[in-house]
Amino acid sequence: MAPPSKRAVRRIPAPPRRDLDERDIDEPDDNGDERPRPSKRTAGPKARPQIKGGVTEAQRVMDSTSSFAQAFKPEEKSSIIKFLEPVPYAAFRRHWVDHQTKEGKQTRAYTCLLTFGDECPMCEVGDRPQAVAAYNIAIISEDGTPIRKSWDVGARAFNVLKSYSNDPKIAPLTRGFFLVSKTGKKGGSQINISPIRASALEEDYDTAIPDQAELDKLERYAPDIVEIPTIKKMREVAAEVAEEYE
Repeated sequence: MAPPSKRAVRRIPAPPRRDLDERDIDEPDDNGDERPRPSKRTAGPKARPQIKGGVTEAQRVMDSTSSFAQAFKPEEKSSIIKFLEPVPYAAFRRHWVDHQTKEGKQTRAYTCLLTFGDECPMCEVGDRPQAVAAYNIAIISEDGTPIRKSWDVGARAFNVLKSYSNDPKIAPLTRGFFLVSKTGKKGGSQINISPIRASALEEDYDTAIPDQAELDKLERYAPDIVEIPTIKKMREVAAEVAEEYE
């Protein structure tokens, strides 16, 4: 019997080879091998995130990486601010102490322990604390970008804000915007606070009105951001202050 004839096998030609580019290479696996992945050219190039520049953006980034509340300090040049909440987020007493360092004199704040009903070594040596009311605010830059800050106000500024809070034409504090500046020198300085309408930002101050969605995205400071020193630390500072009083 004759053996069966062999069927001819049709060979399909291999597709033309092309070199892989960097978009076709996946990350190395556990063995260090690189594996090709399907090309994504058909989907088009993915837009690369843009890094912003400028003083405003730099300040925003600096503030967002700090574990301490970023304080707003009024200057002679007026600042436009927006209250993020109608009432202070924290109220406490605070001592200011000048320390002599290698770099010169440095002034540091210490939360008065009498705020919590505890004994305060600083008060015992005669150092008088300052009353503080801390508000969540945003400084509005010329392009309308809001930057979160904590505004720690003293008794005089608090009374002005309290008056505005009780004024039906202005209240609540979150309703509009405020123009804030500082006049005079240390010891005799004065904080000037004036309410302004949103429409006046562009008309009178060449400042864009901030997007409400951007304001809503800003995180709010809470009372736990206020640093509370230990009794041991306060005794050390009080002893240092007492030596200067002698």
